[in-house]
Amino acid sequence: MDKILRIIKNVTPYLVNDYFMTPLSQEKDIDFVDSLNGFLDNYVEFYKNNLISLVDEKVPYRGTDRTNIVIDKIEKLTTSIKKTVDFYYQGKILEATNIFNKGLDKIFFKDISLTSDIPESTNFYRARIDNSKLFSKSDLFHIKFELRHIVSTNRFSIPGFPALYLGDTTYVCWKEYGIQKLRDLWFARFTNTRNLKVIKIQRIEDLLTEINSIAVDWQLSYILRYLITFPLIIACSIKVKHPSGNFKPEYIIPQLLLQYVSKNKDIDGIKFLSTKVDYSKLFNVEAYNYVFPVKSIQKNGFCSELEKIFHLTNPTSLELEEIIYNPTTHPMIFGGGSSSDTRQIEMIEGLKSYYSKTSFGKIEGCLLSREICDVQN
Repeated sequence: MDKILRIIKNVTPYLVNDYFMTPLSQEKDIDFVDSLNGFLDNYVEFYKNNLISLVDEKVPYRGTDRTNIVIDKIEKLTTSIKKTVDFYYQGKILEATNIFNKGLDKIFFKDISLTSDIPESTNFYRARIDNSKLFSKSDLFHIKFELRHIVSTNRFSIPGFPALYLGDTTYVCWKEYGIQKLRDLWFARFTNTRNLKVIKIQRIEDLLTEINSIAVDWQLSYILRYLITFPLIIACSIKVKHPSGNFKPEYIIPQLLLQYVSKNKDIDGIKFLSTKVDYSKLFNVEAYNYVFPVKSIQKNGFCSELEKIFHLTNPTSLELEEIIYNPTTHPMIFGGGSSSDTRQIEMIEGLKSYYSKTSFGKIEGCLLSREICDVQN
């Protein structure tokens, strides 16, 4: 135990280095491949120069030939990602997919648990733009199979392949729509009926907060897993340089990761940081996105597996809630909020607001009081 504590104490100060800060921005004059390779190479060099001697003490993470397994896996994953993107650029999509899948199989899932648990009855949120209609629950679930032609490409979205996209909060759902007016969005609350297994594309700040709440003998395992998987986090967390472009190379690895998850019966989805959120403006506010790909393909309707796993409320909007609960007559029903809430958000420079008092907190408060059931009821 003393040895583990010593390693954690020595390694932790290096984890607040800029090398671990995500999401990542590209230089204007450098193309994506060079940017990605640069981010990956810089991390490998940083690890070798600063961490390898510290982590090398952890004997169980060394092979029989005394090879340091951590750096070995980091380098193999880095090489796999580089080759994947290289083949993809050559139009060899099948080869790229095979390299990526084999890389994950060999480097992670047979030796290291890359997945994390999400407990049953966790709250998620989903938003949709108002199309001048009243939305029902089915409008807030994943796009139906008969409408798969409208599924477009996004970071973790494969064209034509439906998936359920959720957020920790209504705030992160709103941010994913860019500068969309809040009153133009409808929201629903989702909960899961069983524990979920997800791959986490996580910020280092949140990892450090997380490990402080777990037993010491598990903390080092969490740190080592993060260090090994960080090349994957890098490749999934690069901001898009050309948002209006038809092809966004920043989506190559995230989409292949989603494809990998869709074929793996032991993994439900991916939890990933938003590239549109300024996390420095959030204080104790969860702001991650989730994607749960369909696992049961049908001609029409919804994925039967996702229907079982996720239940939801009827959707509502900020405007509808204000119509129903006029603030002048029911001030506490819609709007509450308490200064005892530790969650804060800085929407205006230098001005922090309690999250529960914002419109996001209000709409979530309404949804938390609503009945939740499966999408067909």
